Amino acid sequence: MQTSPIQVLIADDSSFMRLVLSDIVGSDKDLNVIATAGNGLEAYEKTRQLKPDVILMDLIMPEYDGLYAVSQIMRDCPTPIVVLSGAGYSNDLTVFDAINAGAFDFIHKPDSTRNAKIRDLEHELTARLKSAVTVNKQGLGKKSSRENGHAHTFYSRLEYEVLAIGSSTGGTGAIEDILKKLPGNFPIPVVIAQHMPKDFVHSFSNRLNDMLPLKVKVAEEREYIQPGVVYLMPGNTNTYLKRDILRNTVFVQFTDKKFPEFNDPSVDCLFQSIADVYKEKALAVILSGMGRDGTRGMERLFYENAHTIAQDEKTSVIFGMPKSAIEKGVITKVLPIYDMAGYIVSCLS
Repeated sequence: MQTSPIQVLIADDSSFMRLVLSDIVGSDKDLNVIATAGNGLEAYEKTRQLKPDVILMDLIMPEYDGLYAVSQIMRDCPTPIVVLSGAGYSNDLTVFDAINAGAFDFIHKPDSTRNAKIRDLEHELTARLKSAVTVNKQGLGKKSSRENGHAHTFYSRLEYEVLAIGSSTGGTGAIEDILKKLPGNFPIPVVIAQHMPKDFVHSFSNRLNDMLPLKVKVAEEREYIQPGVVYLMPGNTNTYLKRDILRNTVFVQFTDKKFPEFNDPSVDCLFQSIADVYKEKALAVILSGMGRDGTRGMERLFYENAHTIAQDEKTSVIFGMPKSAIEKGVITKVLPIYDMAGYIVSCLS
């Protein structure tokens, strides 16, 4: 357990932003700003020289940007990196490229001219930096897997009717790994609750939709769930599924109900509704993430005889959510992320 202050390197091309961020980080007794950098190359060089515990990295910088820095750092001196990005506002997908290159997590970067807005980030920013030092470095690094556009032979009578996935920190790369390996004729709907700021959910959906043979979209209220479609739960509400008895189909509902572990979107909210609607006909997966969100939902699913799967510790960036569900005794199978898609397909064929 770390007792000395966490050494932080801040990389941003704006001298004003570097000053403000240094003041915010330095005001926390558990954090210390070891150095600052004005571009990606400087960040890479200072990381090699100073070996900080964690890096706070802007993405958009002249000449050598944050994505360059993430790639070089992960190649030569793997270090947890928290990306500070406004990408979600502009639908820029660079933030997800950074996550796939090995960045630990990301948070919004407000307009650099609005000092008050920047200081609103203080709690979130310092919390992310502290959690980054607990990261499993083996779970970081570039994720590369080819998408599977091939058709697969499935049972005519499927044992499962839905695939539900819940994840948080480190989950975007894990989700991509699974979805890219699913065949193009995957026969059941996929519903995903990923902890993510609301402005990034549509960007992530667009990214996945462009790279996959499966259709990917953000779930809409009262939308009927279709086989072979991937639905991301929106980031500004909790979402559950409900069965329309008359039409014998399942649709999306939003709720203001709050859950103890996490909200907007709550994995527990989605998973508990999956247990109610699909019972033993559900495949449910809990991936990398901080905290315990998803454990209560997995418990409900487990006692309905659904098939519950957790990502293993070695391949999880943060083992918190899978570990909580495993320790609760409600997980049927524990798998590394690279075996997850193949196992899911095997359950249906």
